[in-house]
Amino acid sequence: MDNPAMPSAPKPLALAELERRRDTILSSLPGWPFVSPAGGWSLLLDVASLGFEPAEASRILLDDAKIAATAMTGWGDEVAARYVRFVFSAEPVDRLETIPDRVAGTKLAEAVASRA
Repeated sequence: MDNPAMPSAPKPLALAELERRRDTILSSLPGWPFVSPAGGWSLLLDVASLGFEPAEASRILLDDAKIAATAMTGWGDEVAARYVRFVFSAEPVDRLETIPDRVAGTKLAEAVASRA
């Protein structure tokens, strides 16, 4: 199945696009406790380190920033319950670049700022 947001291109070009999307999120949210993957199509945000349960953080992101991030509770052993997952595979870079403005002022952003 083709994804209109992901170029139908040889694997190196598709990989480069996923890396560009990952790097856009990581560079635009410095100080946020992301687990930086070596590959893949998603990032994990350690919300427990910010004092939040994954379900609460997921709700904050959806309600306040219009970002759907999946709570990882039940996706592995107990360590998975620390995280929410940001999937970036179908999001164009120009939309990913809006994330800092969208999360600004949320309780999560406040928690990140208080750690600095």
